[in-house]
Amino acid sequence: MEVPAGPARTPFDPGAAMGALFASRAAQIGWFLILALISRISVFGDSNYFNDEYFYWQVGLRMHDGALPYVDVWDRKGPGLFLTYWLPGFFSRSVYAYQTAALLAAAATAYLAGCIAAHFTNRVGAMLGGSLYLVLLVFFGGGGGQSPVFYNLPMALAALLVVNALPRLRQGSVPASLFAAMAAAGFAITFKQTAICEAAFLGIYVIWQLGRAKVPAIRLAGITLALILAGAAPMAMFAACYALAGHLPEFWHAMVTANLAKAYNPAGDMWLRIGTLTMLLSPAWLPALAGLLIRDTSPDGPRAFLAGWLIAGVAGVALVPNFYEHYLLPLCLPVSVAAARALGFRKIGPLYGYAAVLFILLLGPGFDFTNRQASREAMAMAVADIRASAAHPRLLVYEGPVDLYRQIGTYPPNPLYYPLHLYFPAEHNVSHVTTAEAMRAIIAWRPTAVVTYHAYPASEENPATAGMVHGYIKDHCQLKATRQFPEVYSSHLADIWICPESLR
Repeated sequence: MEVPAGPARTPFDPGAAMGALFASRAAQIGWFLILALISRISVFGDSNYFNDEYFYWQVGLRMHDGALPYVDVWDRKGPGLFLTYWLPGFFSRSVYAYQTAALLAAAATAYLAGCIAAHFTNRVGAMLGGSLYLVLLVFFGGGGGQSPVFYNLPMALAALLVVNALPRLRQGSVPASLFAAMAAAGFAITFKQTAICEAAFLGIYVIWQLGRAKVPAIRLAGITLALILAGAAPMAMFAACYALAGHLPEFWHAMVTANLAKAYNPAGDMWLRIGTLTMLLSPAWLPALAGLLIRDTSPDGPRAFLAGWLIAGVAGVALVPNFYEHYLLPLCLPVSVAAARALGFRKIGPLYGYAAVLFILLLGPGFDFTNRQASREAMAMAVADIRASAAHPRLLVYEGPVDLYRQIGTYPPNPLYYPLHLYFPAEHNVSHVTTAEAMRAIIAWRPTAVVTYHAYPASEENPATAGMVHGYIKDHCQLKATRQFPEVYSSHLADIWICPESLR
């Protein structure tokens, strides 16, 4: 007697399962929030993960106390960044405040990246593209609040608005959302001026589409001017505020002159850095290039948009040719969107995507709990050392963790005090305050505690300031401790000097 055959089993399709799991927007947003938390949870509460962002946090907090960026605290980062760091200060002065804001910004950008990619690929590819973005951020030092973690969000919004408007653009129509897109891209420029490359691409792409739709030349010229004005409006508004406050020269110097005066690639190893970063980014740019090779099914396919955005992203990185890991953070957005097209391709794309996301997540520093805990402990001990030295310490961090200023609650009496601006030779006289003048003012303040790198090469210190600092230490200070301070991709031994002579 024959046994009836059972129903044929359908092979498990992980791509289809993923598509069904993330069918709703709530599920997509929830996933990106979870992955953002998983990938950067080790950084929470650490105040020495990446020195730059703790300085931005200080500026944001000092703005609550009345300080004005570029005038009372000097840096050349854009005003949009400091405004963004000012906002979490309404809730808390702890680093958890801005780290939470950075997590939300990263998750929101990943979601928007998925929305953009959904125009070009299936849901699986879109979700993997957004996930790839999140793990790339942490891999390249964006597990905290580096500026692209925040300004990639308005850039992603701008790109999404442009992509959403494509059907109307191809009919020669210009929806109001396009002016919002240019304003969002312009706002990204107020974080870091190199974002102008991506913003310019989006504007050029819009004009190109209108040109293909046979929009009359006079009307096209008017639309182009209006889009440029919308993109320029955010920076123009900041400039107007500084002009009304009587500080337009300081603003102009920080935004323009300082960037032109700064030396780039001081180590002279540009091509070595380019090769290393290209290799590190290969798990993402390989599928991005593969996505460009997938044939468009219509003459209005996505390859031109994706290729143009990638080229603009690379151009933005090349504008500041220092080529450190975190300089690739803006490029993570267009690379992830372009890769999404290949990650959704048949069965091989999703399999590669799962492996790439997991590989980058595990290989990167996101789960380096040991170093992050060591960093917390070193910072706590350094704070205790400095506070024990005087009832009201006067601190100079010539080299070392800048967040010690916030935790001690004291700042040098000069707008130029960020360690890199004082000790790094390439930063000499870049601000509107001469570097030696700034250091003389700080030394005249008679610090009661000084932090320097241990046995740091004299060739890598600014000779205009190093002699003053080391002379002051020799005459007035005693070594209290030498501690190891692990950052995300480096670790420094720093000496903590206590200066009892300065208390007299």
